[in-house]
Parts: sequence; structure tokens; C-alpha cells
Amino acid sequence: MMTLWLALILSIDGDALQASTVEGNTRNVILITLDGARTQEIFGGLDVEILRARLRDGEKLEDHALYRRYWAETPEERRAKLMPFFWKVLMREQGSIAGNARLGSRALLSNSHRFSYPGYSEILTGVARDSVIDSNSKKQNPNPTVLEVLKRELELSRAQVAAFASWDVFDWIVEHEPGSITSNSGFEAYEHPDAEVQALSRWQFETPTPWDSVRHDLYTFRFALAHLRSHAPRVLYLALGETDDWAHDDRYDRVLGALERTDRYLEQLWKFLESDQRYRGKTTILMTTDHGRGNTASDWTDHGSKTEGAQNVWIAFVSPDLARRGEWRDTATIRTSQIAATLCQLVGVDYRRHEPEAGPPIDFATN
Repeated sequence: MMTLWLALILSIDGDALQASTVEGNTRNVILITLDGARTQEIFGGLDVEILRARLRDGEKLEDHALYRRYWAETPEERRAKLMPFFWKVLMREQGSIAGNARLGSRALLSNSHRFSYPGYSEILTGVARDSVIDSNSKKQNPNPTVLEVLKRELELSRAQVAAFASWDVFDWIVEHEPGSITSNSGFEAYEHPDAEVQALSRWQFETPTPWDSVRHDLYTFRFALAHLRSHAPRVLYLALGETDDWAHDDRYDRVLGALERTDRYLEQLWKFLESDQRYRGKTTILMTTDHGRGNTASDWTDHGSKTEGAQNVWIAFVSPDLARRGEWRDTATIRTSQIAATLCQLVGVDYRRHEPEAGPPIDFATN
């Protein structure tokens, strides 16, 4: 059923937003997170200072393979080389992104820990629970998540609300009540009737990563796409992890490679959504990260409460109900604690009726 909500119309000059109450088109919501993906790469592509600090004695910057592949003179050109579909199609033609401080737009965490479980809990519950969620331990989320709220409010089946994640702790993060939604994370088999998906489920165990708790994003994405095709969930959460783990291993080349692959996943996802009448023109995608990282070549691998820069995030929106395109400029600060209420508002659900302490929906009309 169509829902009434505050839809957003660009003003004539393209800079300000005006609000008008119209019938929204969003029926489905897809949340995507890229673990620890820095604003520097998202908005500027290759960080040449990180590359410069890793040159071998006598090696010239311009001879390095990453420089030849990703370098361009401007941040806009570099990021388009790294994530061409995201920047040339999604953000130019379909959506917008907040968090580029250079343009007067800031997106921040509310929690002070600045690492994964607290970040994901903030995204999924709308509240920074610093005294409760203070580690990455496999502890059941003590509070219902927005995924569970949407399942109940929209009267959906377990298959219609699904989370697919590369990090195995997500089985504990995405649910307060175990088994309430479809959840598949880490090195976990995915049951599906398609022979190719069955093979992928087996192969994930034959292609181990350097990390015991994180599988390759390829498998996470493929399982999520298969679930979309077969079960048509109205609420999907896709949590990719390689951008964080390669960073911790000081593999900048692999971080850039993971972002480039993610761009291809987004293109495949978008093409599927546009080809399916259940999703075309009816789906909002919200993309973000659980935390940032250090700002410099010496601390970019790190994050946490003592790492400056780890509080800075980005949030991107692709929606039939949001008219803004490109980068946000000179806007009020927004926070990841507002994501849960925003997702709910898009489908006509008042999240703060369930969690009064949650951040309010993002006010697009004044941003």
C-alpha cells in the first residue's frame, strides 16, 4: 500500500530543498554498509600520501601500479576511476551523498567507541549505547533492531526481511530475538535451490580469507542477490566487510580493489532492481559505513575512540522519493543514529514510537 510521507522536491535553483506532502513511492528498503570505508577514498579516490609512504627505496610514485591505475588530477576524477558506477550513475542520476566536509557537509557517529559492533548497533537501533555495546563480542543485540521493527510493522515473513553479511558477528548484531529474520553471515552455508548458488555456498569454504571471521564479499553479495530474486524481500541489509579487514592488514591495494569490486556489485544490484517490477521505482537504497579511520598515512589503518577521523562517515541515498542529486553542500550535520528512523519513515513507519531515544529521521527539507 502506498504511504504518505514528506517527499522532497528540488527548488528551481537546485540548491535548496522544499518540502511538500505527496504520496511516496518507496515500498522496499535496502541498507548497505561498507565496513570502515573512509570518506577520503569515497570522496577522493586514491590517497596519494598513503601510497607515497609505502614506496620502496628508489621507487618512483608515477611508476607504482596503483598510481597508474587510480591517479587523476582532481578528487572527482580519482573517485570516478575507483567507483565509476557509484559516481557517474548512482550519485549523478539517481541519488545523493552527505559527508564531504570539504563542501560543508558532515556525517558523524554518535557513539564514542568508533569500531564495528557499536557502529552497527547505532545504525540499526538509532541509539549510541556506549555503556552496553562496548566490544565486538558475539553478544545478542540487547535491543530490537530496525529490521525487526519493520518486520512487525509491515507484517512481513522471516524471508521478507533479510541480512547478509561478510563478518560472522552479524548474526548477533541484526537481531534481538534470534531467528526473527533471515540472517546469513561469515562462513555460513546458504541454502538455495539454484545449483550455481549451491556451488557458491560450498566454494566459500574452499576460498578462505586471511581472517577466520570474515568471508569474501563476493559470496555475501551473491547470496543476497539470490535471495532478492527468489524471495523478493521488502527489507534487505547487505553488510560488506573487506574494506575494513584489508585496511587493518595495511593492504591499501586490497582496500582499493574491494571498493572497485563493490562498485561492480552496486551496478549489478541496480540493474536487477531496474529489471524487476517488484523493485523498479519502488525501492530506496541507503549506503553508509560503521566508522571512519585515521586521516593520515601513519594511522589510516586504525580506528577507535582515540583515532581522529574515525568519527567521520558518509551516507548516500538512492530513492524514488528524494529529488536531490550529487553531493550535499553547506548542510547541517547528520548522524548514523538517524538512519533507523529515516528508513522507517520512507515506508510510513514511526520508528521513534518503538525507540523514543533514537535519532530523528533526517530532515531532507532543510538539508
